Amino acid sequence: MRHNQLSRSIRSGKASHPCARKGFTLVELLVVIVIIAVLATLSFFGFSKMKSKAKGSTCASNLRQIGTAMVSYAMDNNGELPPLEDKRKSTQNGIWATFVANGGYLAKVINKNNKLSSGAGVWACPECTVVHESYNGYGVAETSVIKTWSPSPATTRSLRLSEVNRPVSTWLVGDALKTTADLKSGWYAVRAKPSNWGSGNSPGPRHNGKVNVCMVDGHVEVMTINEIRDKNITENY
Repeated sequence: MRHNQLSRSIRSGKASHPCARKGFTLVELLVVIVIIAVLATLSFFGFSKMKSKAKGSTCASNLRQIGTAMVSYAMDNNGELPPLEDKRKSTQNGIWATFVANGGYLAKVINKNNKLSSGAGVWACPECTVVHESYNGYGVAETSVIKTWSPSPATTRSLRLSEVNRPVSTWLVGDALKTTADLKSGWYAVRAKPSNWGSGNSPGPRHNGKVNVCMVDGHVEVMTINEIRDKNITENY
């Protein structure tokens, strides 16, 4: 008799188990879709954060190498750091990065225009998209530590390492902006006085609102604009 009931059940196409179901309801499908969307969003933001952190680490490594190269340049030049730029002749002879690169203290690399450059590779902040042959996102402390060679007065020069009063807390090179309206706009110097940062030539908070800075003693710090301003690291006093 049981065999006959089972045969009839199979022929009718009905499941014999009381918990058997035809499939998902619309509500259940929508819940699954929402869960997948949330997980995908969380994964995206997590990946973006990790990518940004990796770029910040690369930037810090770049600055550490550039800072070491600048100090090496100074040690071979009577302790004097490279000039901001050279205006002693009728034509400009390059900025501080050019002097360091041409001296062989840190190699030039190939830029996007397939030219040897001191504004690409290790010389460039990975968060900066401005492409220039001499700079790409990193700047020195203008007029306080690094100064322009100019014909008048002829004695104008950058500081010697021994003349930096606070090497452990004085800006040597770090993230710099040409304009505060664009975090991707790199520049080769920051103004020494924070009161002059309003329009540009200022520290660049490209890394989740923070700035990578290599101090004169060679170590790198990650700071906010307010911390840089409060500690007054761009002036030598």
